[in-house]
Amino acid sequence: MSNLTDKVVATLFEDIERGMLRPGDKMPTEVALMKKLSVSRSVVREAVSRLQAANVVETRHGVGTFILSPSKKEVLRLPASDLSDRLDVMAIIEFRIDLEGASAALAASRRNDQHLKEIAGALRKFDDEISNGDTDVLRHDVEFHLQIARASGNRYFFDVLSQMGRGVSPRTRLGKAEIAELDHIERLRTVQSEHMAIYQAIVRQDADDARAAMRIHLSNSRERLRRAYESAAM
Repeated sequence: MSNLTDKVVATLFEDIERGMLRPGDKMPTEVALMKKLSVSRSVVREAVSRLQAANVVETRHGVGTFILSPSKKEVLRLPASDLSDRLDVMAIIEFRIDLEGASAALAASRRNDQHLKEIAGALRKFDDEISNGDTDVLRHDVEFHLQIARASGNRYFFDVLSQMGRGVSPRTRLGKAEIAELDHIERLRTVQSEHMAIYQAIVRQDADDARAAMRIHLSNSRERLRRAYESAAM
């Protein structure tokens, strides 16, 4: 399905770039795209998901999917041809290791009570989901990292992660097999324990520990992703 999805992404992306689909326009329905592009519903949904991850489109539940204006698109938006590239997904994590390590260290030095409340809130929501056996934790994971960036006191950390949007998480560009490998509850509990280590270092105002905990977390994420790719390919 991956090659078909790549082609659909490229086609839609080209339509948007050429102005055939303009900011604010509602995208054709899934059925219309299936007929036009001769692909299955699952291919269309995966293609739209990738465009969402790149902040090119926005889906409003019960209404439809709409093209975002240039001001709302990600400044760091990846080319359509790279959206499903595994090496690129790994490279994003490598980029985040140093970026977010520095962000966490500054957050530990500069955070205030409101920052801690917001970070803890994201952690609590993540924890509630996995306690209920729900693996749909992406939004809470992204929010956790964004709140730490906000607490850094340097708006550029927050701006960069915000511009990357949901694409900051590799799972927005993974296939179902890879996601299944990552979404076991026990793996998510491990991720949450790493989040807690970061948060506790920030609470203690220990910049070195916060930096180290974030780097460990993202390095472990890279390794979990590598294993997920290998398992899915077997």
